[in-house]
Amino acid sequence: MKKLFLFIHLLTLNISFSQISTSIIPISETYSSNREFELKSISYDDEFPNLKGESFVYYTEETDSLGAKKIFYKLNRSFDIYDGYPFFVAISNDGRKIVYIKNEVYYKGEEHKNVTYYLDGKLVKTYTTEEFIDCNKDQEKCEMFYDNQYTTYKKQGPTTREFKDNITEKDKFLNKNYIFNKNDTIYIIDNRKKVHLFDLNKNEFIKRKIDFDSIYPKIKNIEAVKSKVSYYNYPYKYIIDIEDYNNNKKLSESISEISKLKFIPIYDSTFGKYKLHRIELTGYIDRNGKLEIDFFKCDKIFDENKIKDYLKTATFKTDFIPKEVDKIYLTSFFGGYRNYDDKIAEKETIKEKEDRLEEYKKRLTLDKIDDIYIPKNLYECFTELDKTLNFESKKQLKESKDTWQFNSHMGGLGMWIRNNWGINGGSRLSKYFHKREVGTKRGFGNDEISGIIIEEYIKWLKGDKESWKKWEKENPEKK
Repeated sequence: MKKLFLFIHLLTLNISFSQISTSIIPISETYSSNREFELKSISYDDEFPNLKGESFVYYTEETDSLGAKKIFYKLNRSFDIYDGYPFFVAISNDGRKIVYIKNEVYYKGEEHKNVTYYLDGKLVKTYTTEEFIDCNKDQEKCEMFYDNQYTTYKKQGPTTREFKDNITEKDKFLNKNYIFNKNDTIYIIDNRKKVHLFDLNKNEFIKRKIDFDSIYPKIKNIEAVKSKVSYYNYPYKYIIDIEDYNNNKKLSESISEISKLKFIPIYDSTFGKYKLHRIELTGYIDRNGKLEIDFFKCDKIFDENKIKDYLKTATFKTDFIPKEVDKIYLTSFFGGYRNYDDKIAEKETIKEKEDRLEEYKKRLTLDKIDDIYIPKNLYECFTELDKTLNFESKKQLKESKDTWQFNSHMGGLGMWIRNNWGINGGSRLSKYFHKREVGTKRGFGNDEISGIIIEEYIKWLKGDKESWKKWEKENPEKK
């Protein structure tokens, strides 16, 4: 197959935590309608769509002193485009405006919103899907793009894709042209088959919610010019394993010498036996061997400034960087550090266990953890889910014939509940269930709690507003 993807999709919340990763990284080229400007976007990491990359706007007919295309300006982000995925970017005929549009939000922050609009390389406007297509997520399904790929194609193999015999020309058009740029007018066809015309130059709508059937005769012969995408293989080099050019030592070893602490990798037989002091580090390493720190966080035992000084001045080996790019984004500081003296490490481990117990007891009393409200009982779970889930999510739940698909151990609404409401790690909600001897078994006890919340919430959605009372009566607190 051409691409290898990992896609973990949570039930469509109006807050989204989806993640897509790939071993094949995109480099895209997008031209203005008049072909006078090219937007080249390069991603440097294995997750998408995010900002970890660079983009360049070139003049297509002008060259610099070395004969290369002349750069108009640069943006310190990528506009990730993948063949077969609903991500879209367009650049205006004067090269100054860029719009990037995607159906879902994968990360928090303004530049991660569904629609981002740039002028001369600077972000000037953002939109949510609901704002951009004028849709009320509490009353209808709101998706940026019309998607009929599952109804128009025959069962396909890894390299073949063929339309079904009864597919109309309209269906084929919608499949290929749910969004396109024509002379700085962006045509967007949403899931309701409503067409929106967006002026790329003025950053405003020309017209909204046009019935597709009424406009189809005018646009059916337009050939959408798509971004050209090529790919390179991500090297999967862990940041702890990059080697100092001067002494061949791995980064984990160099930090061990700086901190006078013993590094314990995750595969070590003693990993988990002692308290480990942690470092979080991500960054870009360029072909010259220089590391640009993107994120750094360490426990107090480390001399942060000394480690940062080393990272900024060291030169690392770069033979793993793919030839197609000049830098790569590295993550995964797996492992941790402990004192070389086992007795001191044991004392630190005992102290850590005591601290964890105190933290756990504290969590059982909090109404908020990490600034997220924690329901105190099943009824409040329902009222909070009512506020959190959108129209389509509630519709999926009401129409479901079973709940396992929403309570996966690897993703789904269940995982969102477990992570955000303190089922994993302890909270007043986990205490509420444990008092009723629910979720107390080892293994998948936490999954049992989230499963019950989802099952009972479906009853609530279907009109049984007393379901929580019945459940509490059937599951009283144990003395």
